Amino acid sequence: MGTRSYQQYCGLAAALDVVGQRWALLIVRDLVPGPRRFTDLFDGLPGISTDLLTDRLRSLEAAGAVRRREVRNPAPASLYELTERGFDLARLAGDLARWGSPLLPSPDEAAGLLTKASWTLQQRAARYAGGLPDGDIHITLDDSDELTISVSGQRCRLRYGHHGSDPLLEIHSSTESFLALLRNPTGDLDETTARLVGDTAVLKSLIDALAIRPQPDLQSNGSI
Repeated sequence: MGTRSYQQYCGLAAALDVVGQRWALLIVRDLVPGPRRFTDLFDGLPGISTDLLTDRLRSLEAAGAVRRREVRNPAPASLYELTERGFDLARLAGDLARWGSPLLPSPDEAAGLLTKASWTLQQRAARYAGGLPDGDIHITLDDSDELTISVSGQRCRLRYGHHGSDPLLEIHSSTESFLALLRNPTGDLDETTARLVGDTAVLKSLIDALAIRPQPDLQSNGSI
């Protein structure tokens, strides 16, 4: 599959030759919480073809942003993960995501758009400014999607899977109920579709710490 180039001797043009291609930065986004198999990436990006995913991964590998490693357990597989250079790119992608957030429609108008809790949590964890005790919070959504919020000092990180053997809190919920709580911090988690194990007070601290501050008005004279 051919790769288009701007054919310009400029760092920005060189970067856009790689990450300006469709899907490239979304692959980087989905690798931030941890390594993924090819099938994990493919399943998480509805609409991409296997050939296009292969091409984008090769481009990101060639640019030094992604590397592939082989594992034997629990089953032989190839894992794709970000390099240090890839995490630098992810930080830039996070800035772009913040820039784009005001362009999103309201949740009521977003019917039909794919929404994942991991995307929301990843962006909010990147803006973390304190307020949580050190430790891990295990989140299980729809009885299958396992995530961990890990806090250490002023650093908050989302990771795939459950990490740490003694979490501060376990949250078992439907994706819909959990996202509704993130959007409305003053509400309560729907107890008909949720279960908490551990220090339940940590839930309020978590929602407060990951709250999204009001976005600037797009019509204002200031920048987005």
